[in-house]
Amino acid sequence: MKIIRGFVQGVKPMGTAEKPWAMVGISEVSLNRNGFEETTLHEIMVAGKQYKEGLHNAYRQHEGSEVFAPVRDEIDTYGGKSKIKH
Repeated sequence: MKIIRGFVQGVKPMGTAEKPWAMVGISEVSLNRNGFEETTLHEIMVAGKQYKEGLHNAYRQHEGSEVFAPVRDEIDTYGGKSKIKH
């Protein structure tokens, strides 16, 4: 588990009525080795029990605010390509 520190860009409802889930966008700003700012967008999936408990609504209330979001990384393979999923 790791903590992402950034600003909530928004919350998008996804899925179906039977299997709802949400995507939370968090922008993380950091400095690279030359001192320039870099912005990384993390798309965090909220599903299952966390969705039923309303975790996505907690992020929705903090749109534009800085948050510390605990996330767990997974490797998602789709179409022969792998990517890190939060």
